[in-house]
Amino acid sequence: MARKTKAEAALTRDRIVTCARQVFSREGVTNTSLETVAKEAGVTRGAVYWHFRDKADLFMAVRQQTGTLLRFDDFRTGDALERLEAGLQAALDRLRTDRQALETYEVMLWKCEYVGAFASVRKDLMSASSLFLTEVTEFYGEAVRMKLASADLDPALAARETLCFYAGLLKLWLADENGVTVRAEVRQLITQHVARRRLQKAV
Repeated sequence: MARKTKAEAALTRDRIVTCARQVFSREGVTNTSLETVAKEAGVTRGAVYWHFRDKADLFMAVRQQTGTLLRFDDFRTGDALERLEAGLQAALDRLRTDRQALETYEVMLWKCEYVGAFASVRKDLMSASSLFLTEVTEFYGEAVRMKLASADLDPALAARETLCFYAGLLKLWLADENGVTVRAEVRQLITQHVARRRLQKAV
């Protein structure tokens, strides 16, 4: 019986997180109350508070349920710059096909104010940026060592430039619902960005 109760509790928690993501995406985080989430999930407000301390705690659960958008370790073939480009392209492709990821990142980048209780969420997002920088710095460092990029390239600085490029691209892609600003050419933009790092061979 206890095992069944735990299973039911887990299902309830998952339903609350799923409904919270949908409400956050539709109405924005600031305009969403936990009572609204409870109603959407078909549970009591007390049930929401049983699983989550507050709205910030619930927001973090929404983010964690989606997982990491960028997973560079999925790409183990190709040179360093090819693997970097493949990872960036795959993350945008996932937004096209994964509704859950699309809603979550739309909330994170467009529909949440990182003040008050949500200040800790901003710190968590910056930690993710630090991981991105570490991984991309390694790609550029390998590219320099393998003479794919100029010996003058500063891997850490190049990684920060790529972070700024990609963060801006991601936010604009989410806003460009009609596909007239960046969505239609996003693959070319990523390819061009990475290609500019590649050392051109003399012919």
